[in-house]
Amino acid sequence: MSPALRKIVLPVGTFLSFLLGWQLLSEALDVPVYLLPSPLDIYEGGGKLGPAILSNTLETLKTILLGFVCACAVGIPLGVVVSVNRTISEMIYPLIVFLNAIPIIAIAPILVVIFGTDMTTRLIIVTLTCFFPIMVNTAAGMMDTPKEMLDLARVAGASRMGEILSVRLPSAIPFIFSGLRIGVTVAVVGAVVAEFVNANKGLGFLVTSSTAQFAIPTATACVVILAVISVVLYEAVNWAHRAFFGWSIKTKAGE
Repeated sequence: MSPALRKIVLPVGTFLSFLLGWQLLSEALDVPVYLLPSPLDIYEGGGKLGPAILSNTLETLKTILLGFVCACAVGIPLGVVVSVNRTISEMIYPLIVFLNAIPIIAIAPILVVIFGTDMTTRLIIVTLTCFFPIMVNTAAGMMDTPKEMLDLARVAGASRMGEILSVRLPSAIPFIFSGLRIGVTVAVVGAVVAEFVNANKGLGFLVTSSTAQFAIPTATACVVILAVISVVLYEAVNWAHRAFFGWSIKTKAGE
């Protein structure tokens, strides 16, 4: 079997085997649906939502993507500034770490009171959830620039800004995309938390409303969709890295 085919067949086969085992075990043990629905129960529960599943999925996806873009717009420039200016780093980095240490689910209701019940609050929650790994990885990549490259830029007469744009940022690309991969997955978590406390639409809202009615298969179907969204977005970031910055990806010798 070719390596490319193995990457498809092995995970898909394992996943299908897992679903089959889950289904057979649920039927053999006669597990109640309200405790642990089987894959077929979950499929039927999602089907009961009908067209509403699509509109709610799109609403959650919009929250995730907008919040992720805001986190990138804040995290990447802040990571650059923190890495190149020691004074600013010493001033704001401890504050950023402190803010990141606050559980977002604990302050989400407070943010609703402060900013209201519209999309703004949900975007703030998603941004706070995912900007930290983006910022930290950007700063780490900027500071990991090889000294030889920096010396060469200085010898060539590059300005401070030229050094950042032509040497440090290109060198930090792998680190930045590592942060983006982490950030886009935790953005899904942030969106769900935001919809738990402040939404009348979205997959997070469907989870809470379904569990309140003991419609566990429907709630689980929404969770499955959230997992799929997370995987798809993760792979989308990988694709963007390969498509636009393929030169920054390290390969094995001979590849």
